[in-house]
Amino acid sequence: CQGNARCVAVRGKRIDSLLGSLRFRRHYYHCARCGQGCFPRDQRVGLGAAHLTPAASEVASIAGVQTSFAKAAEVTLQKLCGLRLSESTVERVTESTGVRLSTLLQNKTTFAAEQSWQWQRDARGRTTAYVSLDATGVRQQGEHGAQAEGRMAYVGMLYNPASEHDPRRKKPHEVRYLAGFYELGELGLQLRRQAAQVGWDDAEQQIAISDGGVGLEEFFRRNFPLAECVLDFWHAKEHLVELAQTLWPDDEAARQKWVTEQCHRLKHEGGQAVLAELETLDLGGRSAVVQEAHRVHTQYYRNHVARMDYPRYVANGWQIGSGPIESACKRVVTQRLKGDGMRWSERGSNAVCHLHALLLSQSGCWQRYWTTPDHLQN
Repeated sequence: CQGNARCVAVRGKRIDSLLGSLRFRRHYYHCARCGQGCFPRDQRVGLGAAHLTPAASEVASIAGVQTSFAKAAEVTLQKLCGLRLSESTVERVTESTGVRLSTLLQNKTTFAAEQSWQWQRDARGRTTAYVSLDATGVRQQGEHGAQAEGRMAYVGMLYNPASEHDPRRKKPHEVRYLAGFYELGELGLQLRRQAAQVGWDDAEQQIAISDGGVGLEEFFRRNFPLAECVLDFWHAKEHLVELAQTLWPDDEAARQKWVTEQCHRLKHEGGQAVLAELETLDLGGRSAVVQEAHRVHTQYYRNHVARMDYPRYVANGWQIGSGPIESACKRVVTQRLKGDGMRWSERGSNAVCHLHALLLSQSGCWQRYWTTPDHLQN
């Protein structure tokens, strides 16, 4: 209630630190008007409800987002810093830290000093910024071990890849990740906020790389309207491979020859040339299955041909593959949340996604979070 509180007692508290178990005493204040009590010194020195110092909480969170909570408690923390915590404590600290991070991001907080990246230059000498987005499934478990449907975690990234056309030395690890069970509208707001902080609008050329998934093109159009959207080359190739398997199911040599020719045409002549080839294929007398496969894959090229100008992309020195975002999905989500037999609560998996994304982002983001007063655990 923000009223005046009276000091009514001095109470002790045991805490775990990186230097071992400690016990200290501090004043307890109570407000007669609202009936609430508080320990001002806990807030001043950065103690939350957990019996851990801020440094111990940070170390436990680092271990908790990189390996299983059991291994973090039984091996990593004990061996590296002598911190002895239970598996449940590591889990609780890691997840509550991730939940608080999610709240701060929703409240428009960004981390690391606001500084424009030194964007790399393409073959035309223009500074070039990249954004990408993908989703990956996470197995879920309901209360008391009940079955639950999996959730799709989005991973968004802003990055500044090294360019062979730029002789300048690039600063290392210039990437920002966001990950979690986002609605695309909220993810767009947060990713734009991150982009503004690293000087996205200063780049002369903005590029969005997509695998063509449902809703992704609209996401980039709405949130990064000046970015040129490039369809991942390998996803375009996969449609040619699948069509060839239907056209020549028993003739591997014919399949490989046709796919090689079309991929060469795709890269050197563009999607329009491949679409013309698909539309002129002679399917007379072929089965209904072949006819339907041809229709589906040809329609895919019609839908995305505007984002398949690969000869120009390559000539400009741009990336044409979604390898960086696929790697990000593996690093941020798969390696930690998709181990053998793992099942997660929605709260826990969402929290770990957020926290792991921050840990893997450019240097300074993680440190800035732990110096933000509102990082304290619930």
